[in-house]
Amino acid sequence: MTKSILTIIAVAAVALLSAEAKTIKIPSADQAVASITFPDDWDVEEMEGGVGADSADDHVYLAAVVVKDETNMNSQIDEVFEMLKEHNVELDNDSKKENKFKINGMEATELLFQGKDEDGPCGVSISFVPVKNNLVILTYWVTTAEEAKHQATVGKIVNSLKAAK
Repeated sequence: MTKSILTIIAVAAVALLSAEAKTIKIPSADQAVASITFPDDWDVEEMEGGVGADSADDHVYLAAVVVKDETNMNSQIDEVFEMLKEHNVELDNDSKKENKFKINGMEATELLFQGKDEDGPCGVSISFVPVKNNLVILTYWVTTAEEAKHQATVGKIVNSLKAAK
């Protein structure tokens, strides 16, 4: 794969999410740094510093977490890799690629891996998006066989990331 998962998705998705969607403020409603919108049929759960969501068919997982200062950066990145491990996602470190792209005018840096999970081969993307002197980490993984089916929806979710007002 020469281009990154989120780069392709972010560029390909221009339509807005349907009216049946839920917008979540992260890391929380009272301390919002950004917001992200998920379709209503996705299972969305709040987590420390943000939100994680599974597609209705459980083939896609996407999390958005806010890191408020540099001292927490390394521990949060470690938590991302630990969370993947807890979900039995094995990364092929030799497949690691780095890409840059934009989400709503915000610069993003993405680490892209191939790997496998309980459903077989998967693609994993960990993106870092500076938002209002903070950093939003987007973690996304998808079963490779289901990637094309979910590409447009994930693109809409990623493109819904906006700085809070």
